[in-house]
Amino acid sequence: MEKNIYAISYKLRRELERKILSVLGIVLLFFLIVSLFLNFVLFPVANKSDSMSPDIPTGSYEFVSPLSTNPERGDVILLSNYEKPNLNPVKRVLRLMALFVSMRRWQPFEAKPVSGTRPVIRRVVGMPGDTIYIDHYVVFIKPAGQNHFLTEFEVTESKYNARILVPPALWDADLGAKASVEPITLASDEYFVLGDDRLTASDSRIWGPVKQKNIIGRVLMLYFPFGKFKLL
Repeated sequence: MEKNIYAISYKLRRELERKILSVLGIVLLFFLIVSLFLNFVLFPVANKSDSMSPDIPTGSYEFVSPLSTNPERGDVILLSNYEKPNLNPVKRVLRLMALFVSMRRWQPFEAKPVSGTRPVIRRVVGMPGDTIYIDHYVVFIKPAGQNHFLTEFEVTESKYNARILVPPALWDADLGAKASVEPITLASDEYFVLGDDRLTASDSRIWGPVKQKNIIGRVLMLYFPFGKFKLL
């Protein structure tokens, strides 16, 4: 005689199947919500360079919000290394699906490289309409509508540390990250971004101004190592 009650009772077997499907549905819904949140609301990134030292050390992890792509002066942003292409509706949908499935690790239909080989974290120093120049690593800014140049720390309310060390003897200031940059006026969709390590960081001194469309999102906080947790 069959002792398995679920093999005897069709009703009980169907109830068990419904419970299993309900649990699976709840689990899938949970992972869907988490995935959507991490893709389109807040997602983690790893900082693998020392270009933003000392405030954002190498090996740290930060949270980025893609909902914030219009930064203020002094904000830290995640910058795409590719131009955003103009896509038709079908490709736009396929791109969003790829971003969702790959947790933003695969971004199809990209076009022209902007810098390096992967997205980078940099600080916004110059805003649209600013006139900006750099003299021996000191940044001078004349905001739109103003008559005088001020240093970057005089025109921003954000508090941050820029590492400006004395270059070694025989250092060629024209190589790598330039010590001086001629005056440039930013267009309505352009930002001038710098690494906090002004001696070695690759930034707008090399690439030139970056477009607003290349901003992936604003870096909101450093969450690991836990002992260095801070809002940015």
